[in-house]
Amino acid sequence: MEKDNNDFYAKFIEALKGHVPRRGNLCRMLTEILNIERISVYRRLRGDVPFTVAEISLIARKFNVSLDKLMGIAQPYRSLPFNLHHQDFFALTDTDYKMGADYVAAINAATTQPYSEFGCASNFVPLHTMALYEPIYRFMILKWRYQFGTKEQKIPYHQVQIPRRLRELHRQYIEAVQKIKYTYLIYNEFSLSHLVHDILFFRDLNMITHEEVRMLKDTLEKSLKNMDQLMNTGAYNNGNRVDIYSSGLNFETSYSYLFADGVNISMVDAFTLGAITSLDSNAADIMRRWMYSMKRTSTLITNNERNRIIFLDKLRKTIGKLAS
Repeated sequence: MEKDNNDFYAKFIEALKGHVPRRGNLCRMLTEILNIERISVYRRLRGDVPFTVAEISLIARKFNVSLDKLMGIAQPYRSLPFNLHHQDFFALTDTDYKMGADYVAAINAATTQPYSEFGCASNFVPLHTMALYEPIYRFMILKWRYQFGTKEQKIPYHQVQIPRRLRELHRQYIEAVQKIKYTYLIYNEFSLSHLVHDILFFRDLNMITHEEVRMLKDTLEKSLKNMDQLMNTGAYNNGNRVDIYSSGLNFETSYSYLFADGVNISMVDAFTLGAITSLDSNAADIMRRWMYSMKRTSTLITNNERNRIIFLDKLRKTIGKLAS
């Protein structure tokens, strides 16, 4: 029994180090989580004093560590740990903002590594695009409110506002993403078609005016110009590499992952502005392998003038439907 306990404890410590490879960072994080002195954390990490059951449970929740897996308890199905993050856009709380800030912090931690990688396969406008263009993000909030709100909470487009704190978080997110050493984006050919369809839907409900539709059209055209420049250079302004692909296959939703030493985050978009996320390395590896297979069956547009012209022409025709 004592040997089993020691084996579990060793696996638990290794799992924590796998999430945060630098000992100093791990110690600091555990000090904050457990609200104990740093020396007490070091004694636990050395094995001089064991973590209590309550401490192990709290740490496992914070780090998304599967205790069943560490103890060798077989799962009835081939399952992986994912959490649904669903923000309340009627009244964003400190918890909502902290969730976003933690994600930005994780991205910044990954950017210090030379082989950090961000992959995204999207059947809709991905977050890093929505965050760049406020009119588009305002429209997504409009859609979210329509889907989740009561009759009184369903407001027209001109009343939708993005809180200053959220705009700042978006700025930090974009800044962090562009520091990642390698990014690749796989767009489904019908990504913009879904957005254009939704805009026309809300126009027909009189929740968006014709003038606002034209403004959204102008914003999308501006985004294409910026995308054209990015595809032409194949890099952000800071020199970090970006590859853009076009896929003829349909995606059920949008997928993304962040991969670096000790940082594994995979996300599946859900419920308009929500996401199902996992910090599990196996989940990230599965998503990464799937997205690499999608790259092989997609058309590389970056630094390919012919492919770029064909791709952008399709998108321009789609955006042109907003002029009707």
